[in-house]
Amino acid sequence: MRIIPRKPVSPPNQTQSKSGGLPEDPMPLKLNDKNKLLAPYLDKNEDINKKDFLLGLELKIPARSVYLNQVVDKDAFQRHVLEPLMKYPLTVQEGLPPALINMLVNSGPSVSQVQTASTLKEIIHHIFDGLLVVFLDGYQEALVIDIHGGEFRTVDEPPGERTTRGPREGFIENLDINISMIRRRLRDPKLVVKKTIVGRRTRTPVAYLYIEDIASPEVVENLRQRIDAIDVDGIVAAGYLEQYLEKSPWSLFPQIFSSERPDRLVAKLMEGRVVVITHGTPLAFSVPTLALEFFQASEDYYERTVYGSITRFTRFLAFFLAVSLPSIYLSLFSFHPELVPFKLLLPVAQARSQVPFPVLIEVLIQEFIIQLTIESGLRLPGAIGQTVGVVAGIILGQAAIAANLASPAVIIVISVTTIATFVMPSSGMLLASRILRLPLILASGAFGIYGFSLAWLFIVIHVCSLEDFQTPYYAPFAPLRWQDLKDAAVRVPLWMMNKRPVSLPVSNLTREVKSEDYGRNDQ
Repeated sequence: MRIIPRKPVSPPNQTQSKSGGLPEDPMPLKLNDKNKLLAPYLDKNEDINKKDFLLGLELKIPARSVYLNQVVDKDAFQRHVLEPLMKYPLTVQEGLPPALINMLVNSGPSVSQVQTASTLKEIIHHIFDGLLVVFLDGYQEALVIDIHGGEFRTVDEPPGERTTRGPREGFIENLDINISMIRRRLRDPKLVVKKTIVGRRTRTPVAYLYIEDIASPEVVENLRQRIDAIDVDGIVAAGYLEQYLEKSPWSLFPQIFSSERPDRLVAKLMEGRVVVITHGTPLAFSVPTLALEFFQASEDYYERTVYGSITRFTRFLAFFLAVSLPSIYLSLFSFHPELVPFKLLLPVAQARSQVPFPVLIEVLIQEFIIQLTIESGLRLPGAIGQTVGVVAGIILGQAAIAANLASPAVIIVISVTTIATFVMPSSGMLLASRILRLPLILASGAFGIYGFSLAWLFIVIHVCSLEDFQTPYYAPFAPLRWQDLKDAAVRVPLWMMNKRPVSLPVSNLTREVKSEDYGRNDQ
């Protein structure tokens, strides 16, 4: 597990923190001195707004507000912060109240989240975290007000996880909005939300969520320790965080399940998992993770049992074809033609008689071409990418056959393999299937069906050896958990799944349902 140990934090009374940090100096009393102290950090940034005003109706106290442009809600700033502070009831006879800052926290700005800060490091971090900071002349402490605003992308259906039946709502790049989407679906007071900051320079807000009486306390504590141990310059997106949290980074198989759909993450929470959301990324991920999750889709549970079971079994078959079909073709026609029916072997052999390459080279060339086509289609804009994919698939395939660079059988095998690859509902397992094809092709090209079998044996052993967060990755198949087979290769009716997965470490295995009340025929 790649965890970078956190270095000891410098004591608070140290004037300069560790390299790349900020001074821990206390703020001066005079407003002009505050401005001079902050000038090296703020004046070089043209997206920082500063506004001077006078606080109080009679006793005018010089004050200054500092905030990032398009990050703080300007309308809320004018109506709920600036106006109440300028009209705050301060009389000349009373003079400067010693507890004015505490008074303003309790009865000043008409917003709920108001706190104070008194050191340079705290204030600089608050400003660049997107908070509004108000300084007063004669007071060391500053008001820190959370009125985030600005423009956000609208909530719409995630393009990578479309469904024919179910919610059309997907995560966006705002942490608080993503948390609210889960809150609206899971109104349980036991749902706990914990927030932290990761990355010294990016200071990326990260939240992890769990249901208190279902999730395993050991899993929650283990995840918290891993997140706290990350000490890097920055976490730009959730993918960065995943790589620091996973236990086996060299494995080709994805070990952390991610999704853009809040409904899927709510289902994970109710099974006892912990969900992690990163600000700036329109997806969240959950731990612990089973390999089985990457073959499940939303439609499996929104549709009837028969349909969900058939489509899920189809995905397992598609994964096997996506990884194995070129290798099977290579093994049979290069090493074991006696296993192929004669009526099939004869036309394939006739077509291959004009191809100058051995079967291994032929398969590798076509696999390389199809990978180039896939990558170009993904990187280009939507309409252009689809056009390039269709044109490349049709024209290159026909040209390769006409030029005797490939046989029709190889084109069919590679085409079916590519279609099977994109049946995967998870991008992580999709990428794994694309990479796993190559070692199987090479093993089959060297040793035939024996190499193919040996390669699959190594894959199965590797998958069975993966484990993280006290959870075997290949459960419920290895180790065998009979209870969890209800939602494995096929899915039984929902009313029969009255237990949470025993493969996961949870505090409460029983769902709040009575299976005997459902699935009965009317008398």
